[in-house]
Amino acid sequence: YYDVAKADEFQRIFGHLKIGQTPTERHNQYFVMRWDFSMIESQGDTNAIRQSLHNHINGCVQSFITCYRERLPQKIDVNPNDALLSFRSAIDAVNQTPHKLYLFIDEYDNFANEVLA
Repeated sequence: YYDVAKADEFQRIFGHLKIGQTPTERHNQYFVMRWDFSMIESQGDTNAIRQSLHNHINGCVQSFITCYRERLPQKIDVNPNDALLSFRSAIDAVNQTPHKLYLFIDEYDNFANEVLA
């Protein structure tokens, strides 16, 4: 609903639904990034868990680049050692557009619960 990359498919996906017949002004107005923390390895020492988190977020940033490369006016740099820098680079690129980022974080407590168990 919110994804700028799906704007051409809006009618096909939502046209038969009430939300498609009376859409909000926010439809297809966001870049969308998804993180799924259930994919983070929760076994091992803190360095291994940290690296797994960085690897997952960097993978998500790379998928974001693949999806939105044509819509972003600025290159996104992926730092293999620091996913926060990669994410910051993605935010900087999004900020050069009229759109905002919609970040979905699934299973946000999953690996924390696994580590504490």
